[in-house]
Amino acid sequence: MPIRMTPDEGQEQNQGPRPSRGGGGSPNIGGGGLIGMLLPMLFKNPKLLLILLVVGGLFYFMGGSKGCAGGGGGGVAEVVSNLFNKGATLDPKEYDKAEVFEPLADNVKNPLPEKVSLEAFAPPRLNQGQQGSCVAWASAYAARSIVNNAATKQTPTTANAFSPSFLYNQIKIENSGCQGSYLIRAMENMKAGGVAPFSKFAYDDQDCSRPPTEEAREAAKAYRIKGFQRLSATDDPRSKVDMLAMKQQLDQGAPVVIGMMVGGSFMQEMEGQEKWYPNESDYQMPGFGGHAMCVIGYDDFKFGQDGGFQIMNSWGDKWGKNGIAWVSYNDFAYFAKEAYAVYPQGEGVDVKPSRFDLRFGLAVVDAKGKATGENIPLTHVGGRVFRTVSPIAKGTRFKIEVTNKAECYTYIFGEETDGSTYTLFPYTPKHSPYCGITGTRVFPSDQSLTADEVGTTDVMAIVVYNQPVDYPKVNEAMKQNPTKGLGAKLSAVLGTELMGADGLTYTEGATFGASGPASSNAVAFVLEVTKR
Repeated sequence: MPIRMTPDEGQEQNQGPRPSRGGGGSPNIGGGGLIGMLLPMLFKNPKLLLILLVVGGLFYFMGGSKGCAGGGGGGVAEVVSNLFNKGATLDPKEYDKAEVFEPLADNVKNPLPEKVSLEAFAPPRLNQGQQGSCVAWASAYAARSIVNNAATKQTPTTANAFSPSFLYNQIKIENSGCQGSYLIRAMENMKAGGVAPFSKFAYDDQDCSRPPTEEAREAAKAYRIKGFQRLSATDDPRSKVDMLAMKQQLDQGAPVVIGMMVGGSFMQEMEGQEKWYPNESDYQMPGFGGHAMCVIGYDDFKFGQDGGFQIMNSWGDKWGKNGIAWVSYNDFAYFAKEAYAVYPQGEGVDVKPSRFDLRFGLAVVDAKGKATGENIPLTHVGGRVFRTVSPIAKGTRFKIEVTNKAECYTYIFGEETDGSTYTLFPYTPKHSPYCGITGTRVFPSDQSLTADEVGTTDVMAIVVYNQPVDYPKVNEAMKQNPTKGLGAKLSAVLGTELMGADGLTYTEGATFGASGPASSNAVAFVLEVTKR
């Protein structure tokens, strides 16, 4: 392969199994009740407490705690947690099914504001009650409603929010007693079938068997999400949540649905509190379980030098401050396990972007894969071909830099010395080509391209679509096509899908700019890297 992929130094490695959650409980997302509100009531009424303990004991010894998040020795708090803290399951295998988001390059190329909040678009905070449907509350009622309110500029109300029951009744784990689902099920369901407004399908925490009516299903189709992406530091499902990517998404109007381990003071001591301050015991996670919530903002200096994320819960307006609380970045990194960004609506769910507007180039990087600030100069040879102004030294490390000013799908192909082609990006089928939020990305993210010792010219192509494409099929067709040259192969295989090079306006600089109306579905740029 003329262009070698070499790992960047210091990249996050496979972290192995997740740490113990306190007593070895299974990682279920919870959210059935609010212990901080239950305990005062229980202790004021000892008979009720006794009944709860007896029921809890029977529940435990008869095997009812299977699937609960709690493990050893949590006492009354654990019994209450086991009875009410159920919802969906945090499963690395399920998380691994989701596409991985390609984040923007860094905070230098893409400067972020110190704080962002989508609270103005958030619906009133309600309580999910006794049903473990937190996944649907975080995904449909919170995230989907925020996306819609931001697009329509309407005042958030419960009536124009989206129904958690409509979603949960379709994605619940069977035979779970209305106490389980996966986050990815919610995302896939909202993308395929949409979500009905609250007014079309009321919430009932005592029943999850009621199927959506045909009227509700028809109404939901208009509210499908454009897409979603997993926000993790690497493609390993056990890697940390990518908090920089979360901030980038929030900055451009995309709420983030998370799965987070909660318990202890998060449930018992949060009434009226603006920020969660975990106690020493919380970090051991005794009796903790998962819980799905929606991140709606961040502030780098919310509490002095202590920044954090703003989180909307589904335990009513008494929890936190009006149903919202802050979690510091450090604590979020420790307790959060999954994160999904819900795309903004853009020009519309079924509307392809009407314009291409981007810049591209070659960024020189160091051994750690960090941009040095230098770009390899390119010149426009003609058509869609761009060539380095002068040969680069063999062994030079660089990355392909692409800046999009409109949503698009980005693919990168390379050419072997024998003329055959290969895919440089997406790296694997789980990596998403979608560039929904605008800004600069560098490819590959955790490896660098290195000009090897073979030959004097390496050739790559950036292909940008306004819709997803079956890129393995495109690559295979180019391999089979007898035409010589990567640019010619692209023209032969993509045909009328590919815009003519003369349909774009080019601007020079450290990187090349290309813009124009999307008269066809794709544009392509062939990069010839000469080397010595």
